[in-house]
Amino acid sequence: MNAIHRSQESSRTRIPQETKRMLRRGGLLLGLLHGIWLMTPELQAQDRRALDAYEKGQKALANRDLPGARKEFQRAVERDESYGEAYFRLAQLAEYDRNLDQAAVQYEKAITLKPESPEVQPAYLWLGSHYLRRGQYTQATPLLQKYITGQQALTKPTAAQKIALKRASRMLEVCRFSEEAIKRPLTVQVKRLPDAVNGFESQYFPVLTADRQTLFFTGIEQENGDENLYTSAYTEEAGWTKPRLLPGAINTTENEGTSSISADGRTLVFTVCQSRLRHGFGNCDLYISYRNGQEWSEPENLGPEVNSGAWESQPTLSPDGRVLFFVSDRPGGIGKRDIWMSRKDSLGRWLPCVNAGAAINTTEDEVSPFLHANGRSLFFASDGYTGLGGFDLWLSEFDGTRFSKPENLGYPINTHEDQVALYITADGRKGYYSQEERIRADRHQSRLWELDVPEALASRFKRANVLKGTIVDAANQKPLAANLEVINLKTNATEALLRSDAKTGEYAVVLTDGNEYAVFVNRPGYLYKSLSFDFSGKSTDKVLNMALESIRKDQHEVLKNVFFESGRWNLQEKSQAELEKLVRLLKENPSVSVEISGHTDDVGEDKNNLELSLKRARSVMEYLAAHGIAATRVKAVGLGETRPVVPNTSEENRAQNRRIEVKIL
Repeated sequence: MNAIHRSQESSRTRIPQETKRMLRRGGLLLGLLHGIWLMTPELQAQDRRALDAYEKGQKALANRDLPGARKEFQRAVERDESYGEAYFRLAQLAEYDRNLDQAAVQYEKAITLKPESPEVQPAYLWLGSHYLRRGQYTQATPLLQKYITGQQALTKPTAAQKIALKRASRMLEVCRFSEEAIKRPLTVQVKRLPDAVNGFESQYFPVLTADRQTLFFTGIEQENGDENLYTSAYTEEAGWTKPRLLPGAINTTENEGTSSISADGRTLVFTVCQSRLRHGFGNCDLYISYRNGQEWSEPENLGPEVNSGAWESQPTLSPDGRVLFFVSDRPGGIGKRDIWMSRKDSLGRWLPCVNAGAAINTTEDEVSPFLHANGRSLFFASDGYTGLGGFDLWLSEFDGTRFSKPENLGYPINTHEDQVALYITADGRKGYYSQEERIRADRHQSRLWELDVPEALASRFKRANVLKGTIVDAANQKPLAANLEVINLKTNATEALLRSDAKTGEYAVVLTDGNEYAVFVNRPGYLYKSLSFDFSGKSTDKVLNMALESIRKDQHEVLKNVFFESGRWNLQEKSQAELEKLVRLLKENPSVSVEISGHTDDVGEDKNNLELSLKRARSVMEYLAAHGIAATRVKAVGLGETRPVVPNTSEENRAQNRRIEVKIL
């Protein structure tokens, strides 16, 4: 899951490696020039001709004559094969030329010949870093330990030496962490997505709708380097379809990329970079668009509450689209690139963003946040924590206010290479990511991959399930735009507010494992619909199409979230959410009167069942009266076991027959 590097402004992770290389080379040349006269008699070669060649090489360096310096240092080692310092200079020049393999050979010779030479000590650090970058932790560890021991023995280390010691200590921690992680590998199965999807010069940052039926990703065209947003649909028969550009005004001839989609696939936040067509606040800004039917609205800049004059990119939305995490390098952060967040208020406005804080962000880079469909588990990449080297993927739990201590996802999901931009499905079974592949020496391509999430990782976060379907008018089957409210019956807290699509009637909502939920569907002029789902145990996605009945005489509805103890008529506390909806319905329709009927299964005496059902209906009537509904508008009846909706042939059927109904009079 390699990071994707690019020096120009882009929605991708901006880590301009070429710039880093040039800085390293420039710094190396300055170091060479600064240290050429630091030789002491103890470091001189035994062969006078070798020493003369070495001194000529030093003078060539002073004159910035690198070919001449290389020639003289080579002559020095030819005349004295034990001249460790000359090998050290040849290694530095090879490093400057980016011939890292040759540099490693020469550094190895230098420390073998002169292991205690002060001049050669930096070779231990370079080699340790070199092997660490290649994931060769066992080779890197003793080299770093040797360097650290030497530096700690210095009586008056310079500022540069102190920085180098700190760097070496950090790398040694990475080696030790990595060696332990490799001892406990995860079992990970991966496969590349089909060529129908991987058809661009590069494609990266995949995200999916919660039902796993629609894939969104950024694709880049080879001809012009233009970033655009694409989508692919999944069917059991054909798999992933050929990608198509998102319709409407989302894509332009400029750069659009790294997006996030809400659980229902109807709210899209994406990145726009270097745009002359859209005037933003900085080099890259975040925009939002909403889907109505198959059409996307004109993208809107998220405004100064989210965007700044700096770089904003890599958004991730909460399942209900009301919380946004993203990456920015704006002033006021903790590190170079930090994760920031914003929320929508009750009027749907984005509040001023805040830094996610030191529990997540370090003094280095944190990028590619992904908030799982459970709304709590935040995955992100960082090179500021001690991991396996480079960017690693981490997991932190977010309770709405605080983040837990980030945990490394483990090996081999993380390796010595850069890992970024992992998406995990709601059910915790599949992951999607992009990985760079070298096509030739000067060209890389990024492809989309799928992995089976190992159980050892999936068990570390709550999985979620998707409830989706369509809402229509019961009389004419036309799609309806209706409001849906999801309430956690354990806490009585509203966990999601959403609205079905006006053109299609479609809705989708995520329900987390381990909870009981009430789902209420409401539209003015219609009887509200209530549903209940118990996801305390093992559960799966559900498809539920609903038909709303208009408010008219003799229409009735089962109150599926009214609960009693077995054989009792006292309302349980978790019935409150349902009864509040009934109170609201009656207050919004003051001319409506209702009948509340109680029903039981066939267990027990008929007489007792009639009496129990009546008492339960009266409990509901009393609740309505206590909340302002006139007693003259409510009639309570007990029907016992006389009107089953299904045969009483199983416990599941009996549970359906034990119910409270409301009927319009």
